Amino acid sequence: MVLGPFSRTLFAHGNEIAEDYSYLGGMEGISLGCLTALAVSSRRFSRGAIWVLWIAGTLIVSASLIFSWQEYRGWLGKTGLNFTLLGVGTCMFIAGTAATEWRSPRVLRPLLRLGRYSYEIYLTHMFVVFAFFDLFLHAGKPTRGVPILFASTIVVAGLLGAGVANLYSEPANRLLRRSWANQSAAARQF
Repeated sequence: MVLGPFSRTLFAHGNEIAEDYSYLGGMEGISLGCLTALAVSSRRFSRGAIWVLWIAGTLIVSASLIFSWQEYRGWLGKTGLNFTLLGVGTCMFIAGTAATEWRSPRVLRPLLRLGRYSYEIYLTHMFVVFAFFDLFLHAGKPTRGVPILFASTIVVAGLLGAGVANLYSEPANRLLRRSWANQSAAARQF
């Protein structure tokens, strides 16, 4: 997590793609998310803390998105902390929202499914993007087709992620959990 800002600055050597898409920078965001999940699952927050987390997170994320063009030129961008701040704000928003135990309306269930399968979608979405973009190029790059390209890419990437989750990730998780439980039980017997 500490190396995230350095991966966007010092380690990127001025390469703009490396600045935005570095592996360590992505791991910083994943680490922040994992720490947030641990914090939210292990403690209860007061009503005031929930509001502070939610409002501060909303303000940080909104400001990061609204003023993103300035963040690259300012000290945040030059130190690589612009994405760190966005990640912290996102985690604060998520912690505040999760702590309320809010239940979403049914209409948002497809988005929740995308969230549940986000890791598998992250790992496999580029296969869909490349395939659909190739089709788009072969169709002559019709501008009217861009919304259809985006929507169909999201839907198919979500379905592919769900397939990977249900056919590979979850069975592997169940197998690992059973193995871990068996090893823990055997260790307790000694």
